[in-house]
Order: sequence, then structure tokens, then C-alpha cells
Amino acid sequence: MSDNTSKQSSDRFIDALLNNNSVIISEIYSRFFPKALRFILQNHGSHAQARDIFQESLMYIIIGVRERNLKIDNLEAYLFTICKNMWRREIEKQKKRVTKDGLYTLEDKETNFAAFMLEQEQLELYQEKFRLLSDNCKEILSLFFNDVPYEDIVRELSYATINTARQRIFKCKSKLIKLIKSDPRFN
Repeated sequence: MSDNTSKQSSDRFIDALLNNNSVIISEIYSRFFPKALRFILQNHGSHAQARDIFQESLMYIIIGVRERNLKIDNLEAYLFTICKNMWRREIEKQKKRVTKDGLYTLEDKETNFAAFMLEQEQLELYQEKFRLLSDNCKEILSLFFNDVPYEDIVRELSYATINTARQRIFKCKSKLIKLIKSDPRFN
């Protein structure tokens, strides 16, 4: 599917979500839910949990579009990313909820959803600003953020010394931080 066709399709789906068009919303479920379900089942989740995560992801998109004027070029990819992030967050919460006695602590679902929304907004801001960096900065920061050792970065990018790589990483991180902090959404 071309980028333009994907964008048109995404716009159609988003309009359906905003206007509660049940026919097209059913199409969204039939087309996109199986991929989210497969991911969650493969990562120790249940069908019911996958349905909840998918529903919350759609709610996040609706709120994002309405309140933050969120722009989505590819709904399928964006929705799957949201589902993955929500499920990973849920797994982490499950690990933290079990006390030493093996009992579960109670949680406030609304507070958790609000926290997820904030984290996702921060991630989106970071990704948007990261894309504005030079190709060299993107490459070196990707290596650095993926815990590639400095020695390997020097080899991979043909830097003279580890110190040169450290300086370049520092400059690129500073540039990224400056871009993020200059955005009005940063607080």
C-alpha cells in the first residue's frame, strides 16, 4: 500500500473513531486486532487482556486526535505500537503489583491510563525531534541508546578514538535535548 493510500485509509478510520461509525470501527477490529492479539498472546497475555489493551489504544488515539491534534499517517502501525507499549507497561505493572507475600496490590486504572498517555506523548515528542537530527547524529545516538560499547561505535563509524565518539555523542545528545526543550509541548 502506498504512503498516500495508507494515509487516506488512516484518515477514514480515524474519522470513523471520532464519529463512532460502528461499521468502520468493526472493520478496524477485524483488520488490526488480530496482530495485537497475537503479540499479547505471545507475551503471556490473554484474549481478554488483548481486547482491553486494544480498546484502550483506540481511546488513546481518539483523545490524542481530539485534544492534542495528533496526526497519524499510518493507523495500523501507530495502533500496533500503542498496543505493544501498553502491553509492555502492563507486564511491568504486574511484576510490581505482586507483594512479597504473593498478594496483589490494587491499582487505579484511570491514573494508569493518564500516566501512559503522558509517557506516550513524551515518546512521540522525542521521536519527532530525533527525526530532525542529522543522519550521523541519528546513527550514533541509536548505537549509544542501544548500549553498543564505545569501542564498537568507534569501529562502526570510523572515529579516530573513543574520546571522539564520546564528544560526538555529547554534541548530538545536546542537540536533541535543545530541540525537545524548545518545543512548546515540553514542560
